[in-house]
Amino acid sequence: MGLLGKQKPVYVVLRTLVALLLALIIGGIVIYVAEFNPLQAYKLIFKGAFGSVNAILTTLSYATPLLFTGLAFTFAQRGGVMNLGTEGQLFVGAIVAALIGGYLPPLPRIFFVPLILLISALAAGLYGALAACLHIRFGANLVILTLMCNYVAQLFCGYLTNGPLVDDQGIARTAKLPPQAQIGKLVSGHHLSASILLGAALVIGVWYLLGHTRFGYRLHFMGTNPLSAETAGIPTKKLMILTMLLSGMLAGLCGATQVMGVQYRFTDGFSSGYGFEGIAVSALAAGSPVMVFFSAVLWGGLKSGASAVNRIAALPMDVISIIQAFIVIFMVAPELMDALCKPIAKAFPSHKAEKGGADE
Repeated sequence: MGLLGKQKPVYVVLRTLVALLLALIIGGIVIYVAEFNPLQAYKLIFKGAFGSVNAILTTLSYATPLLFTGLAFTFAQRGGVMNLGTEGQLFVGAIVAALIGGYLPPLPRIFFVPLILLISALAAGLYGALAACLHIRFGANLVILTLMCNYVAQLFCGYLTNGPLVDDQGIARTAKLPPQAQIGKLVSGHHLSASILLGAALVIGVWYLLGHTRFGYRLHFMGTNPLSAETAGIPTKKLMILTMLLSGMLAGLCGATQVMGVQYRFTDGFSSGYGFEGIAVSALAAGSPVMVFFSAVLWGGLKSGASAVNRIAALPMDVISIIQAFIVIFMVAPELMDALCKPIAKAFPSHKAEKGGADE
């Protein structure tokens, strides 16, 4: 089975740790060439990511949007659907949240926040489903479609915030959301949004849906063998559209929660590439919804720690990007990782129980 297919949890963790170790070794060489002490740099990165309560909260803040986009890509990939449009879908979710929350008369918060989240997610999901419909109806390449949809969504949102929705100060951003449309902070005095709780709940929900329901079985069947699935009576075309709809909804929640819990308005260029980083987070999680949470925290920790080190020791942020890139490179090389991980797995008594995951 491919990298992002269903694998034994312990083996997934092992592959992730080995990929991380290899990436850190190569990153250490790069850091040394850049005339920094690798061990000292990694110590500072870890301290900046997990060395204090504030550091942990900052790491979780970085990880929150990646939870949604990582889940979005993982969900689609389970059905064999390559959704590379998560960046555009989160932009749709974000602009819809800003329009509803900032320009419509507010309702009581207990109703308004869930309503905005639901409508924003549906709008993003329909945008994702549109690409699937075009693929099915006209045979257009889904990868190219979803990639191009990113540019359409980003540029259209840029037009709105630089034109009709520009604020009174001439800044490319929408009106500020009223308190009734805002998601509160998880910790007072820190910018970590309570939306991380929604992300964690979705991790559990997606895990259950994919692994313990008839829908999840059908999706997995379609992802591994679409021709056999269609022969068995599974409506693969409808299932593909539904998959893109739900995947787009997850991505849209990323944009909506950033607007409602962090920015409190839509600002042009608010995303640092959360959609594309979510693809890397999903690859690091090897297709496991539960591992997406830990992968997002690791990814957020690297970003948080690198920012701290950059302020202290002037270590270039590009070095961390190199480490992140090598983590993904190793994770998407299944034969290499299996060659490295299988001997390690055999050294443990539980190997027989996990052998199926290693051999898949």
